[in-house]
Amino acid sequence: MLPLATIAQPLVWHKNQTELLYPWAGGLDACQFGEIDLNSDGIKDLVIFDRRGNRLLCFVNNGIPGEIDYTYAPEFEKDFPKISEWLVLADYDNDGRPDIFTYSPGWAGMQVYRNTGTQRLSFQRVVFPYLKSFQGGGYVNIISTNADYPVIVDLDGDGDLDILTFWALGTFIELHTNQSIEKYGHADSLDYIKTDYCWGRIAEHEENNLIYLDTCLFQLPVSLPDNQPRHRGATMLAFDANGNGLFDLLIGDVDYPNLNLLTNGGSTDNALFTAQDQAFPSNTTTVKLFSMPQPALIDANNDGIRDLIVSPFDPSPIVSENKNSVWLYLNKGSNETPHFVLHTQSFLQDGMIDLGSGTYPLFTDLDQDGLVDLLVGNYGYYSHSWYEGSILKSAFTGKLTWLRNIGSNEHPMYEHNDEDLGGLGILSRTGLTPAAADLDGDGKTELLVGNNLGTLVHLEQSEPGVWEIKSDFFQGIDVGEYSAPQLFDLDNDGITDLIVGARNGRINYFKGSRNGDEIVFQFITDNLGNVDVTDYSISYDGYSTPHFFRSQSGELMLLSGSEQGRFFLYDQIEGNLEGTFRESDRLESLIDTMFTHHGTGIRTAASMSIIPDNRLIMAAGNYSGGINLYNSNAGAIPGITIQPRKINLSVSPVPAKDYIRIDCSGLAGDNGFIKIVDVRGTCLIEEACPPNGSLQINVNNWPAGIYLLIAVDELQTTSKKIVVSH
Repeated sequence: MLPLATIAQPLVWHKNQTELLYPWAGGLDACQFGEIDLNSDGIKDLVIFDRRGNRLLCFVNNGIPGEIDYTYAPEFEKDFPKISEWLVLADYDNDGRPDIFTYSPGWAGMQVYRNTGTQRLSFQRVVFPYLKSFQGGGYVNIISTNADYPVIVDLDGDGDLDILTFWALGTFIELHTNQSIEKYGHADSLDYIKTDYCWGRIAEHEENNLIYLDTCLFQLPVSLPDNQPRHRGATMLAFDANGNGLFDLLIGDVDYPNLNLLTNGGSTDNALFTAQDQAFPSNTTTVKLFSMPQPALIDANNDGIRDLIVSPFDPSPIVSENKNSVWLYLNKGSNETPHFVLHTQSFLQDGMIDLGSGTYPLFTDLDQDGLVDLLVGNYGYYSHSWYEGSILKSAFTGKLTWLRNIGSNEHPMYEHNDEDLGGLGILSRTGLTPAAADLDGDGKTELLVGNNLGTLVHLEQSEPGVWEIKSDFFQGIDVGEYSAPQLFDLDNDGITDLIVGARNGRINYFKGSRNGDEIVFQFITDNLGNVDVTDYSISYDGYSTPHFFRSQSGELMLLSGSEQGRFFLYDQIEGNLEGTFRESDRLESLIDTMFTHHGTGIRTAASMSIIPDNRLIMAAGNYSGGINLYNSNAGAIPGITIQPRKINLSVSPVPAKDYIRIDCSGLAGDNGFIKIVDVRGTCLIEEACPPNGSLQINVNNWPAGIYLLIAVDELQTTSKKIVVSH
């Protein structure tokens, strides 16, 4: 399924009128970065791998010298193979095209894909199930777990790629030297031999992130229980940090927020680390990013100098920072002697809908203005971390975000209106999942919000737009853990019913009945339709997020997200509430496009809505804190990419005093129109673009301030600020 962003991208902006550049990219949590030319234009583009759900995202670099300028390009994601846990892009055969090294699930090793593309990306798997090295008299697996990020570079300068990994039991770093050049005279073979069991002569403490210098096997200055070191995971980046021509090493450790720079004082053939900096980079803002920061070197601003990007690598999704978890340090020095200065803690994240971790969207007209808004709950925003003994713990706070539709139902446009609706953050709950309906007959929308405790929080409007918590244990309902409610007339009797998903993967059904003006809910079953979205080969948890909806033809269907990230669709529901629902494979045909190759992540949730031209629209949340938007569109042919384009708009004069002149000649088709809204979202002007493409609008009676010009045509939507100053 192609995200709506590749067909017609609804605008999203903050209350300060800052437009999000990639609103529907799906958010970022724990990421690794690599450079590759996606579109064969000779410019290195950006590939991001988010291990929260094994999501791969592609961004085309627009290549403006000295500028950070990327375009989200999901159309290239299908060209990549399935990636698990970690990704290293490195050109092992020296053909100028980066190849893929990635974790091999179930084997504690790495598989390799060769880049065989010329004009279009394509990859062929050349190593499976794991890459081997000659060690101990034979070729055996190069151990690389899902909790370790290896180094794959040409360490000895002979033209082929060598590998550094931690010993299987930890403590020491092993060097696997590539023999391709020596044996065959070229670099296109992956023929390794273990040449060092203690590269750099360092030892990592088995209980914490301490590094001991000039220390190898049986020479540790600490006592290791039973001589069995316990390796818990580490990240590594090898680069020359001081211009002496030797590879230094950055190391991050599981459960810790810092990077440790080890300085190489040895030689090309014999690395020897002689100093360490545990507060890297110490000459600017130090990396402090829970947990287990993974560094990468990328030229982010097209100045020819590699910059530093850091993001968490910890395998656990409940200890790492989010929302501000991609730190970009611009290199103010050179590639030979880098000087990194912190530029942002939310690289690319600040251009997305990114609500921390876990998103649970709901299409609903929250302010009852006739426009369908998006109300989004989340697992939570990262708050802080602490240690209980040697165990890392982190706190998260769940909140509700209201994305108010200030466009139209045909052309929705969203504004961040409230990022803690009802003040639910004070409850310190996680996994907030909203449901909306009028439960007391007063004509005003109420909310039930699921959460980690398995109960429901009830919010009412004391006056329009003012939300208050009425109860945090609505009608005594408790489904165990991670309740995910929906309010929907399931039995078609004219009274709203309550459906609640749960951590166990099944669905609870509470029938609604009236008690005076209020609706009360009676428990019917905890196994509605015999639905269970748990994949027991992966987890004992299912995290069902039920959403009943009617298709364009009126058919009643059930869509549920899951822990594994798969969306389950069911039909044969009408008149069968006591029976078994049938699982269906029609979701892609309902949306009329194809799912993205790499999926939408883990702990997914979705909401459906039918827009006025009878098309289904689907908002899909994921654990990375973002939203993917999918759109039923008969014009979207699977495999054919519609490139996003920006409408060229010009507004003059700037600032405006008496009038503004708008050039909208760049609109495509005959149905283009412009719309002007104020900072509250009130529409002041909505007019079709005239045939000559020029409009003049009198603004001398408008209050001084900032307004937003929105232009819509058959292919795209865009916006531009208008400043009025009298």
